[in-house]
Amino acid sequence: MRRPLHNGLALAAATFSLLLLAPSCMDALETAGSLPASDAAQGWVRLFDGTSRSGWSSNGDWQIRSNTLVSDSTQQSRLRTTASFSDFDLKFEARITGGPSTLLLRADPQSKPAQPGYTMSLSDATIAGISGGEPVSASAPGGWNVYEVKAEGTHLLAMLNGKITADGKNTKNRVGYFEFSAPRGATLEVRSIQLKPLGLDRLYNGSNLDGWRAVSAPTPEKKSKLKLPIPGLSGKPKPLKNVRWSGSGGIHGEGGEGLLESTTAYDDFVLQFTARTPAIDGDGHTATEIFFRGTPGQFNSGYAISTDTATARQLKDGKSFGVGGLVSLEKANASSIAAGQSFTGTVIARAHRVSVWINGALVTDYYDSRPEGAYHSAAGPLGFRIRSDKAKLDLLDVQIATLPKGPAPPPPPVPVAAVPPTPPAAPAAAPPTGMVVPTVLGPSPEEKANQEQIRRLTMDALSASTPEDAVRINKQILFLDPGDMPAQQRLDKAQGQIDAASAQREHGMAEQQASTSRLQENIARRDALVRQTQDALLQGNLNQAKDRLNDAQRLGASGPAVDRLQSLIRSRLRDRLLLRAGLGGGGLLALVGLPIFFWRRRGRTVIAYLIAIDGVDKGKRYLLNQEVTHIGGVAMDGGRKNEVLVRDPDRQVSRFHCEVHKRDRSCYLIDLDSSNGTFLSNRALQPGVAARLRDGDRFTLARAAAFELHLERQ
Repeated sequence: MRRPLHNGLALAAATFSLLLLAPSCMDALETAGSLPASDAAQGWVRLFDGTSRSGWSSNGDWQIRSNTLVSDSTQQSRLRTTASFSDFDLKFEARITGGPSTLLLRADPQSKPAQPGYTMSLSDATIAGISGGEPVSASAPGGWNVYEVKAEGTHLLAMLNGKITADGKNTKNRVGYFEFSAPRGATLEVRSIQLKPLGLDRLYNGSNLDGWRAVSAPTPEKKSKLKLPIPGLSGKPKPLKNVRWSGSGGIHGEGGEGLLESTTAYDDFVLQFTARTPAIDGDGHTATEIFFRGTPGQFNSGYAISTDTATARQLKDGKSFGVGGLVSLEKANASSIAAGQSFTGTVIARAHRVSVWINGALVTDYYDSRPEGAYHSAAGPLGFRIRSDKAKLDLLDVQIATLPKGPAPPPPPVPVAAVPPTPPAAPAAAPPTGMVVPTVLGPSPEEKANQEQIRRLTMDALSASTPEDAVRINKQILFLDPGDMPAQQRLDKAQGQIDAASAQREHGMAEQQASTSRLQENIARRDALVRQTQDALLQGNLNQAKDRLNDAQRLGASGPAVDRLQSLIRSRLRDRLLLRAGLGGGGLLALVGLPIFFWRRRGRTVIAYLIAIDGVDKGKRYLLNQEVTHIGGVAMDGGRKNEVLVRDPDRQVSRFHCEVHKRDRSCYLIDLDSSNGTFLSNRALQPGVAARLRDGDRFTLARAAAFELHLERQ
């Protein structure tokens, strides 16, 4: 009994659509070149572009006339596709003159076991070995006829001018090429040959990156020859930025270098994807590639398909391999893809042959004749590669199907067991004479035990309390069943959690080491200030000793040694003051001179103040009427406060940024280890080191707020 592929409604719709393509309305299909955008987006490709035999090999002199392939009637002629196909929807038009012609489907004599293929007569579109279908009259002699063949697994369906001519199943052949054949004395004309791969599974689920993993680009090994300690030129390579990948609503990558590869390996496959890759320069370079049959986790491996838009001149000059070209192996035919335009790509890779279509047009048909080792035959991940931090990649859809290795073996013949009829039930129809009905055998005890063990391990994996347990259990499942994709995904997820936790621990350790390093630097600077205080005391420079000790105390210096130094400085300052007073003379001279001295000193009183020369408080004055004036971005924090508050909208000024020390008629500026620095006359101050200010000097805080010092004598 025939089992139709479509129900009645679908068959009527298909028939109506094919009737629209009847010979009376063939003008649209006779147009060569790229497919309409809607057809290309649906996955259709042209097997014949109307102008060349690219993608075909022939026996006999096949001519191209008016976008039509025409056989040589003086000899037997064959025309074969270079690419192989498994599940497909094939449409074409043909006209036969002078004798019968055929189309061979899924033929591959070189495979093991050999696949002779299915022979379809172009006279009535019947397929040898496939029963079913409606009897139709022969094709119109001398006129154009529309053919369609669908192959899905073991099911084949053929139609001629909208009528089903073959509909059945056969497991003999699963993958191979197409071959048109015309005998001597007959002329076969074929045109408008287009095909859509079927049976593809979505490799991208449309919402996240499950089933994918990111791989970082290797750090460049080239080092600078400069030995000077110049930032950026010290000889160490600049670290690469990692690509930011996202999978919400589409796969998007930008901001670095790296690749995104599938967690499943493929060797022979049919791939279809829709992508958009904007150019990064004026020559149309996109710095993005599609790769396959690579080594997992390696950046440069396997075959690479270019996405660079290129003109014919650029292809000729070797500046690009073009959209769809095989990098370093084969240049693509020039295509009209504009930079940033979405396009649909179709890739068929089987053994040594790689064929690439862009928007339905064949741009690359390459046979890799290199020896094993240079030619990549082993299965590997499929993915997308970004080679510049300026490049962007958007993938809207990714679908793939693995090509079969050969025909599926038929079930073993088993004698039919006699079943006594049940009285209430209707008698079963007897099978045709000579037909053996196979019996489906159940799993063996070993297979049952294996399945039960996998089931128990799966339950344990789903309830694993730690990522380490999940990794261990899922590895056991994959050892029993390497094709268990959920186990592989769980393993990748758990391993990712372990890697993230490890990275977080390493980050914490690095932060702790940095904090320890800063603390050690602070202690070293504090000890140095204490030593400088001692040296200044030995040299008799009391003011410098006092300043250095104050700086050391701000950095946390304390203890008996610091207390002794502070007491010694105060004692010597007091002694110096008394000595200066006693050297002035005796009693009367002192009585006469002291009023005059204090009157003159009063007359030379110096008033110091700061003027804000930019920023929010431009023009505001701040009187320096105390020994130490604190300047910063906050008014008060704990027990510390700033007498000069800098209102900085960009928050470049530190909370306690710097201090101005007033000593008699002199002022000194000290940076308090601020985040963005203090600058005196465009010179950055060293933290903790006092710099003398003179009348009219300007200093800047983090280049965000500037002040000018003024000294007035009264």
